[in-house]
Amino acid sequence: MSERLKWNIDKDKLIGYKIEPWTEDYFISSPNNDYGIIVYNIKESSMLSYAGIIGIYSNYENPKKELNSSRTWIWFDDDKTFYFLEKSDCIACRKPAYNPDTTKGDFPFIIINLKKQKFAFIEFDGTSIYYGLEETEKNKARLIEVHPKDLEYLNREKRTNEIVDFEKLKWFDLIEFDRALEKYNE
Repeated sequence: MSERLKWNIDKDKLIGYKIEPWTEDYFISSPNNDYGIIVYNIKESSMLSYAGIIGIYSNYENPKKELNSSRTWIWFDDDKTFYFLEKSDCIACRKPAYNPDTTKGDFPFIIINLKKQKFAFIEFDGTSIYYGLEETEKNKARLIEVHPKDLEYLNREKRTNEIVDFEKLKWFDLIEFDRALEKYNE
C-alpha cells in the first residue's frame, strides 16, 4: 500500500509529470528512510498489468532527485513494486522489456545502486512477477516465491532459491538509465 507523500517533493520538476484523474501517484520510502520513490503516470500497459515512471530521491529533509526518466517505465504492483536490499545499497523492481528480436526474457528485475550510480539486470521472463528478492548477504540475493500457487499452475521450471550474485551482473552507468531497455537487449 502506498504511503502518503511525506517528503517535500516538487512534482512539477519530475520529467513528464501529468496529473491523471483515473490514477494516483504511488510513494514509498526505504525502510531506513534514506530514499523516497514516487511512481507516477501509471498506466495499464496490458490487461491488468501496470507500469509507471519513477523518481527516486535522497535526503528526507531536503529532497534531492537521484534518478528520474521519462523513457524507462517500471512494472507497478500496488502490493510490492520495490525491494530494498540495504546491505548492498540497492533498490530492485521489474522492467517490462518485450522485444520479439531477442531471446532474452521479457520481464527482468532491474537493480539500482544509487551510491555507485549504476544499474544492472537479472534476466527473467514474465514469471518474475511471481518472485521476489530476499537479500542473503552483501551483493547477494535469493529468489523467493511471492505467489507460489500461481507458479504451481504454470507447470514450468522454478527459479525458487536461486542465488543472484550482484558482482557477476553487468552494470551500467546510471546516466544511461533512459536507455535501460536498449542496455538490457545489448
